[in-house]
Amino acid sequence: LSVNNKTRRSQSIVLGVEGLPGFIHEPEDLNVTRNANFTLTCVAKGPPEPVSIRWFSDEKPVEGKEEEKSPSRLTVEEGTEIYSCEAHNVKGVSTSRVATINIKVLPSPVTNLTVTAKESNKLMLSWIPGHDGFSSITSCHVRVSPTRGENAATVFDCSPDLCSIQVSGLKAMTWYNMSVSCSNELGASPLSMWIQNSTTEGGVFDLNFQCYILVSASGVIPTSAPDTGLPHAVSVMVGLFCAISLLLIIILGTLCVRNKTPRSCFGYAESSTFYSEQYQCKNTFFLRLFCSVGNLGISEELQAKLQDVMIQRNLLSIGKVLGEGEFGSVVEGRLRSLDGTSVKVAVKTMKLDSFSQREIEEFLNEAACMKDFNHPNVIRLLGVCLEVGSENFPKPMVILPFMKYGDLHSFLLGSRLKESPRFLPTQTLLRFMVDIALGMEYLSGRNFLHRDLAARNCMLRDDLSVCVADFGLSKKIYSGDYYRQGRIAKMPVKWIAVESLADRVFTVKSDVWAFGVTMWEIATRGMTPYPGVQNHEIYDYLVEGHRLKQPPDCLDELYEIMYRCWRADPVDRPLFPQLREMLEKLAEKLPECSSREDIIYINTSFPEEDPDREEMTTEELELSSSPFCSHEAAENTVVTADIHGQQRDDDDDDDARSGRYVVVVPANNSLSSPTVDTPLLSTDTLSRANRAADVMEHSSDGTSCLLK
Repeated sequence: LSVNNKTRRSQSIVLGVEGLPGFIHEPEDLNVTRNANFTLTCVAKGPPEPVSIRWFSDEKPVEGKEEEKSPSRLTVEEGTEIYSCEAHNVKGVSTSRVATINIKVLPSPVTNLTVTAKESNKLMLSWIPGHDGFSSITSCHVRVSPTRGENAATVFDCSPDLCSIQVSGLKAMTWYNMSVSCSNELGASPLSMWIQNSTTEGGVFDLNFQCYILVSASGVIPTSAPDTGLPHAVSVMVGLFCAISLLLIIILGTLCVRNKTPRSCFGYAESSTFYSEQYQCKNTFFLRLFCSVGNLGISEELQAKLQDVMIQRNLLSIGKVLGEGEFGSVVEGRLRSLDGTSVKVAVKTMKLDSFSQREIEEFLNEAACMKDFNHPNVIRLLGVCLEVGSENFPKPMVILPFMKYGDLHSFLLGSRLKESPRFLPTQTLLRFMVDIALGMEYLSGRNFLHRDLAARNCMLRDDLSVCVADFGLSKKIYSGDYYRQGRIAKMPVKWIAVESLADRVFTVKSDVWAFGVTMWEIATRGMTPYPGVQNHEIYDYLVEGHRLKQPPDCLDELYEIMYRCWRADPVDRPLFPQLREMLEKLAEKLPECSSREDIIYINTSFPEEDPDREEMTTEELELSSSPFCSHEAAENTVVTADIHGQQRDDDDDDDARSGRYVVVVPANNSLSSPTVDTPLLSTDTLSRANRAADVMEHSSDGTSCLLK
């Protein structure tokens, strides 16, 4: 502070920022031996202090472990697979990451054992390693046994880092059976499927020898008697004939030996030194497919659920990308039937390189969740397909019906923000809401919680009917009527009920809350809920009693239905059958959009009054037959109002019924004779509209008066 050119400083103050606890150390994933003790650590700090820690196992509080101050350690003798902790202070609660405890088991068998190269005395093998059983592979063993002869297999050891080996010291032109197993600290995996292959014939070697002949010399040269044998040419012919005969005998003998060796549906059978039994494949495709699903490491229960919805990869062709996000993408495709016909589909994939095995299981669980749904307002599953991705790992793809208009949120935004916007009347918006209510009524009746209901997760069919989709967060309630969420970090907080934000408890009534927010999205034609309110401010905003405001052109009855969905006590909120019934009754009160007398558009905007302008006749009015009752907005302000007439006797004229008017008010406050844009009015209704315009023409403040 400066006083009389002298600077004076106040005493220093210290500002402290308080908030939710922050984690310094969260529980970590562990691989432990069965029945062995392990310890988890959780450390969190404020301010404000103190910070207390509460432990959860499988999303339930750990029995016998009381809440204690940070830091906290949890020692488990024999526990479950999922642990997390909560940090509490006076400002609220923070939830840690979920730590997965994996029990070490024997490795899975290797797959795709093949012979990549062969010579006369060695074979080159390669394979794809199986799951390590949550313990590092220490070694691999290759067992090699000839088809006939030796009673025991020869074992070759190799490094676990290599997925190939050169088996040497073999005999030429000999068939061998081969199998591979790998070991970790708990033991060896089961043997892989036996394969059979042979070495090649022996090669020609270049050998040179030096020979020395010692000759004793004498004075008399020794002579021999004349040769009385066959001529040289005859000897050559006889030798050649014997060689050809011997070669034919060897070839015929080899063929006889091979034909006597029994075959199975997987190639040559193993020698008699190994246990074998006759087996006939009933369905080779599904056998291989099931093994591929098993390579994903998902639970056996989920494998069984997916077994009857798997589709052959060669029946699916992939096209352009329809949408791509942080977690995956949706591409266009065509699914071919066995009879040769094909249909356009949407294929949902995920980025395997950035996802854990648990998240892959959650991705496939969405498909398993959808396979039993059969309702026109709930998206149905066409199938699941596996494609070999990077590092020969199966890549799951979920096949869904192709939706021409995409998701509802993008459709609503496009109706407002595109270059050629189209007006969606209240009747169309109400139909969207009724469709979603029908779908959610079906899901809640089957004890399913959606937990992520929003306009972005609803799809539009070709006939503009809405179906509920995206069940990535859905859960089936097997007992009771609620589900407790383990973590809430990635949840859409602006659609979550206030009790779910506080206690992480989800019920059908929390889906009802999200349905109310979805109705608000539809009524505002795609606006983001709670504009100006940050995600971390939502809970306090709702606890203080605030709710989403009524949209400008939203009917009072419709907003009342929304507001019932946001009542603080879940017991006071309606169920989906009640919501569907209320919306249907409201829709029945409104006139049909296609009727010309139900909705009128009065354009009172003219650049300036022209005294020579002639009166417009009804024949000069412009018609529109758009299914959306669309109109050009120009540079006017659109005001929508509901006009309800007084109750009259049944014998009164039908023209006395209530109606809905949309009046376009010009920005320069110059009002003149109305020009009806769409649709065309009857003579009586037109005269009433003209009288309304006459009243507006004499208004001094430029506002619009609506009369009927």
